[in-house]
Amino acid sequence: MDNLKTTQIMAMIGGAVLLLSTFLDWFSVGNFGENGWDTSLWGLQGIFVALIGLAIGGGVAAQAFGGVTLPERIIGFTHDQLHLALALGAFLITFGRQFGDNPGIGILLGWIASAVIIASAIMDMKAESAGPPTQF
Repeated sequence: MDNLKTTQIMAMIGGAVLLLSTFLDWFSVGNFGENGWDTSLWGLQGIFVALIGLAIGGGVAAQAFGGVTLPERIIGFTHDQLHLALALGAFLITFGRQFGDNPGIGILLGWIASAVIIASAIMDMKAESAGPPTQF
């Protein structure tokens, strides 16, 4: 636990909040609300968002705490590239739904959590590309 990077913490918390956001109201009118599992525009958007949060948060937690070793590349992509692509998909779903009628707290939390995961993936990719510091 001492070796946790800030970006890993961001990805785990972002994934957990993203998953949690699907259980909160995505749309609400008065006392009536629909969560991410109830809404279906072009299919299963809430389920996709939940699975993305579970995959990213759970995958990072399994590596950090469970000692799970995943392959360096999955389908030719690094973990950070996959996290970025998946989180961008979740962000587009949730942020796009933000502009619908009467968005609820679940939508707001969903796109914020997705943005946190995007930021953590970009920070990790930038750190990897920078390489070790050099002497002048």
